[in-house]
Amino acid sequence: MGDELVAPAADIMFTASMEDDLAFQHLAEHYEGLLRARSGWLSEGLAWTAVLPVDGPLSLDETVSRLLDGERPPLIEMEDDEAYEESAVLLERTGNATMIVQTFGKNYVWESDALGRLSVNAQVWHVSWEVTRNSRLIYAAHGRVLAEVPHLDPAYVRGDDPTAIEAELTALGPCVDAPWPASQAMAMAIVEGGTGAHLDQDWFERSHPAVVVGEPE
Repeated sequence: MGDELVAPAADIMFTASMEDDLAFQHLAEHYEGLLRARSGWLSEGLAWTAVLPVDGPLSLDETVSRLLDGERPPLIEMEDDEAYEESAVLLERTGNATMIVQTFGKNYVWESDALGRLSVNAQVWHVSWEVTRNSRLIYAAHGRVLAEVPHLDPAYVRGDDPTAIEAELTALGPCVDAPWPASQAMAMAIVEGGTGAHLDQDWFERSHPAVVVGEPE
């Protein structure tokens, strides 16, 4: 045992980084397929937030209360087109994570106050883009926005602690100059990799619990 070789710490870190990259790439392939299959409207806008609490999943009611600063309007089953017309967001539990999904209209989730509330005793990943070409990837934890990546470009990263997402920035970097939807697909892969939340075509073809968060269109 005394002659057992131990890999240098740098080699161990490099191996872990390679494993992260491979995992993100695999997930990104899935999301690129999803975005291409639904390019007619997902190219125009999506806001996807996943909340992963430290101590077990949040109920949908608690998630809504955090999102709306204590308000608890009723949950109603809706499909995504209905949610758009009613200015509602869709919610679902997936594993230990709770998802908030919005496909069109004003993004109600990405403001720092909402993310701060959602991330109390939790980690939160958020990705969104709009028809105006604004886009962002955000990581919040323990009540604070630690890192935000405007334009899905690591060169613009900001926040209280951007070093908290170094592996994710490394994965996102090569996508910056790639054609659509490479950056969006990688950002979605990062959300799933960090929380276990998952979206696929079947998800968008079903109704989900929803809550009205704005004035109807």
